[in-house]
Amino acid sequence: MTLELTVANLDLQTRADRVAGLEPEALKREGLRAARDRDEEGLWALTEAYLVTHGARGARVSHNTLESYRIGLQVFLAWAGPAGISLIRPGGSMGFRYARHLEASGLAPSSVRNRLAGARAIYTALRWSGATDAAPFTDVRAAYDPVPRWEKRQPYAPEDLALLLLHAGVQEAVIVVLGAHSGLRATEMTTLLRKDLHLDAPEPYLVVTGKRQRRQAVALSRTAVAVLRSWLSASPNYGPWVLRMRTRQGVEKAMRRTCVAAGVQYEGREVHGLRHTAGTRIYVESQDLLAVRDHLRHRTVDSSEIYVNYARKGKKKPVADW
Repeated sequence: MTLELTVANLDLQTRADRVAGLEPEALKREGLRAARDRDEEGLWALTEAYLVTHGARGARVSHNTLESYRIGLQVFLAWAGPAGISLIRPGGSMGFRYARHLEASGLAPSSVRNRLAGARAIYTALRWSGATDAAPFTDVRAAYDPVPRWEKRQPYAPEDLALLLLHAGVQEAVIVVLGAHSGLRATEMTTLLRKDLHLDAPEPYLVVTGKRQRRQAVALSRTAVAVLRSWLSASPNYGPWVLRMRTRQGVEKAMRRTCVAAGVQYEGREVHGLRHTAGTRIYVESQDLLAVRDHLRHRTVDSSEIYVNYARKGKKKPVADW
């Protein structure tokens, strides 16, 4: 683990330990107060402390998970207040009501699942504090999603990628190549360190901190090396991170601006569509799912199968000339 990640995790651990170290009655009082007042900061302190102290990942819980749960807390509170929900005594149908509210708001099923996970974490933390015994999300599930996952977020076409690089600023071009060539996720881009770029190696590569804090090497293309060199020379004093943007939302906004400037569709592809571009191109050129798995750092080849569907799109159907 890098020094920067170690320091961040120590800060996280310190905050969590401050809450977890409270006497049981004091912890219960804090839980009751935060729930009664619908205090976002207080509820988040409890949730974060529980995740770090009792969660499966402990102090290694990812920034992405914490960010997703924090957004989940905000969305839940924004609904619970006007709906007149008591967080301490929520009622047996509250969890289902919230799930249906999320679905009716137009969120994608995956986003509904993420928001429900955040709300579920809040109540796990409240039960841990002793503020309530309620578990309103135990049997709540998002409605079935009939849309195949390969139809939800499409890769960028080669001509779109060329337009993006043509119109991108120096830093925005880094986002494009880190996603479309190296297959990095948005959060991985924000945590990538300059010292983890090995541009002068015989086979240039970078080392990324991915899911579950795994450190893995990723090969760099000639284009990516050139773009990164240009950005590094233009920003020698910008600190230890590659990008100036410190949040996933910042990367998304930059990518959206670049798409608008290039006249390229952003909706339905977003930043993660760049990663899909990398996986699709690797499969098209290699016909090797293991190569896709390795480059995108999937745990199993099952996650890589979606790129077969992307690669087949637009191809002539076998029965066309029968």
